[in-house]
Amino acid sequence: MCTVTWLRRADGYSLYFNRDERTARQVALGPQQSELRGVKYVAPVDGNHGGSWIGVNEFGLSLCLLNRYGDFEINEHKDYVSRGLLLLDLLDSNGIQALQRRVTEFDLTRFRPFTLLGVAIKPPSILFQWTGVRFSVVTDADTSVPLTSSSAREPGIAIERLQQFELLKTGELTDAILEEFHRSHLPERGAYSVCMHREGASTVSFSKIAVSNQEIAFGYEAGPPCESLEMQRVELSIRTKHEKPLKRLFTSGAVLNPELTRGMNER
Repeated sequence: MCTVTWLRRADGYSLYFNRDERTARQVALGPQQSELRGVKYVAPVDGNHGGSWIGVNEFGLSLCLLNRYGDFEINEHKDYVSRGLLLLDLLDSNGIQALQRRVTEFDLTRFRPFTLLGVAIKPPSILFQWTGVRFSVVTDADTSVPLTSSSAREPGIAIERLQQFELLKTGELTDAILEEFHRSHLPERGAYSVCMHREGASTVSFSKIAVSNQEIAFGYEAGPPCESLEMQRVELSIRTKHEKPLKRLFTSGAVLNPELTRGMNER
């Protein structure tokens, strides 16, 4: 049940992400600067499958991936492509319009259900929702704060986190309020709190992205934000020149290198 919030400013935005996962999963690598088809980006790396759940590129475009649960019956015998690889393959998009065009080219039946958020320097943000059967797009996602991983089995978690967010947001929304929200144990430390703790799972990292017209900063804390002691920081300069992307890993639903994705049935 990951949680995402973001706040717009005159010259950019701030974005916050709590990643909730099973404690049995491999530990992720912190944010790394990489390059995809000539576009620089920063993203942490999933320890199990090499994908990611959050990233930002030099155009100031951030992507966040949240799993969806209980939308339809998963075919356990199908070799789904890791959802985290989808996010990485989109990180050379130079803006919201390019992102939307790219997402519609994928054969989404190869992926388990997900929600994908795109935030750029200029509004609006965009939200892609794949239930496993139906695909939909929210073209003005800035009204959707906060986002929590959708779960048909446990809808009360998302409702509780929204209620706690509204209680904290007594006036104008600020970065301090958002960070307090992501570190909070309201209404109590457990499965319903944004800094989540439950048997076999917890919040395993806290990410903070700050984007302006001049620079990008990716801050990352490994472990629950109530316990982490140090924030890793990676900076990236803003790029304004849009260049034609090179050949993509995924095109119109075809996987060019099946060895990269065979059997990857988790994010």
